[in-house]
Amino acid sequence: EVIAPTNVDGDRYGVSLKNGVVEVPPGYQEAYDEYIQGGWNGLGFKPEFGGQGLPAIIALPVNEIMMAANFSWSHLALLSQAAIRAMEIHANDELKNLYLPKMVSGKFSGTMVLTEPQAGSDLAALNTTAEPEEQHYKITGQKIFITWGDHELTDNIIHMVLARLPDAPEGVKGISLFLVPKYLVNADGSLGKRNRVETVSLEHKLGIHGCATCVMNYDAAEGYLVGQPNQGLACMFTMMNDARIGVGNESVAIAERSYQQALAYAKDRIQGTTHDGGKRVSIIHHPDVRRMLLTMKSQIEVMRAMVYSTAAELDYSRKSESTEDQKRHGDRVDLMTPIVKGWCSEVCQELTSIGLQIHGGMGYIEETGAAQHFRDARITTIYEGTTGIQANDLVGRKILKDKGLALQTLLQDIELTISELDTSHSIIAQIEDELSESIETVRASLNYLMNHYQDDQHLAGAVSYNFLMMLGTLTAGWQAARSAQIAVQQIQSGASDGEFYESKLVSCQFFAEQILPKVHAYGKSIRTGSAATMALSEDQF
Repeated sequence: EVIAPTNVDGDRYGVSLKNGVVEVPPGYQEAYDEYIQGGWNGLGFKPEFGGQGLPAIIALPVNEIMMAANFSWSHLALLSQAAIRAMEIHANDELKNLYLPKMVSGKFSGTMVLTEPQAGSDLAALNTTAEPEEQHYKITGQKIFITWGDHELTDNIIHMVLARLPDAPEGVKGISLFLVPKYLVNADGSLGKRNRVETVSLEHKLGIHGCATCVMNYDAAEGYLVGQPNQGLACMFTMMNDARIGVGNESVAIAERSYQQALAYAKDRIQGTTHDGGKRVSIIHHPDVRRMLLTMKSQIEVMRAMVYSTAAELDYSRKSESTEDQKRHGDRVDLMTPIVKGWCSEVCQELTSIGLQIHGGMGYIEETGAAQHFRDARITTIYEGTTGIQANDLVGRKILKDKGLALQTLLQDIELTISELDTSHSIIAQIEDELSESIETVRASLNYLMNHYQDDQHLAGAVSYNFLMMLGTLTAGWQAARSAQIAVQQIQSGASDGEFYESKLVSCQFFAEQILPKVHAYGKSIRTGSAATMALSEDQF
């Protein structure tokens, strides 16, 4: 009732920069004011700074609903939450006490400021400098692609900026993280003068038109060190990993909104007749439309389960009493983060495209709104690290680095689920068969990688995308198996919402039949190696 109505105008009117001020679409300010007045921004943060201290498994579903309502608008809250998380973990007490209460309340917003024109995703090449002064640093440089880098929706904007100290080592080992406020903050919390931070321009984008993506210039801006010198990348990855799980959640949200709109259209659009030539029917009666709807529904449900289960692992990694348990859950989060971000965002491209396709010609017309979801979704495979970066991270840092140990542990957990399935039910037995065969394919692919990557310097990079998609599909199948088992138990116990569980069971069956077999195709591609990928000369392309 508050956020969703701003979505169409956000896309239609977009944001603009006039006389140095970023203007936002109608309704944005009112929606943001209601959002922070309700305390929604502080769900997952420490009570000592005004948060509610709730686990991520509670906060993420709220974020999903918010993102489905207006994808562009919600980025303001999401980036702020990532900045808060980095501050909670890495900032000193003085910075925490001065900034976090207003960031948690939503009166201040936050940004992630990494990318530079000459560097792109290669953070080792960034040039922004930080010159030490008496009590602070002077930050100088230009940054691009800064989500909600400027606006008037909050009293202040807290930029988390990567920069280099004068004597810093070269490469990523010489990067530090700095807090750079739009307005300086006095010791009593009141706002001081405007900092030397300027919005140079706004990017004109394919989608998320209602989100201000800024080119920012820092001209000896006053900044404060967060964490230790030259440890900025580790600090930033606290934000980045939260944001990457958040992108997986975004992918669920926008795919869900696309599905709901496509479903409503399929129920309303009258076209064609039944097979016996009877009355005209809505298109949801046609088998191919049902195939498309179930392709969306079945994958959205397992995407959501994957995101939420990873959020639960994140909570356990932070809250478990023993160090051993914290590490075990943390290792699972590390393994799953690139899968959640990469696989969910890639699948989101397919699903929003299908959502448009269900509308037929009307989907190609902007006024229906189906095209907006398709355009907006495109960013999810790009920002917070492209799918290629996620895939390289998964294979290089998460699999090869520990010789596949974390992955083997995941496979063992999936096998434990398989051993507990009630295969007396025909659908459960069908899912069990496909999931068991998929694990064999993954193990064969893992063995191939481990046995050949040292002899083939290109192998890891050549197969990493397929490896990510294979593991994403497998772990989604795991979630489908778990969901199907619960659905059967609830149906057999006579649960009051039996129709929901019957629908869930069919959705899981469809995933096992139509989507999970992709594991074998990905595995086969992996085991062909890198020869064809690397065979052409540059000119032959």
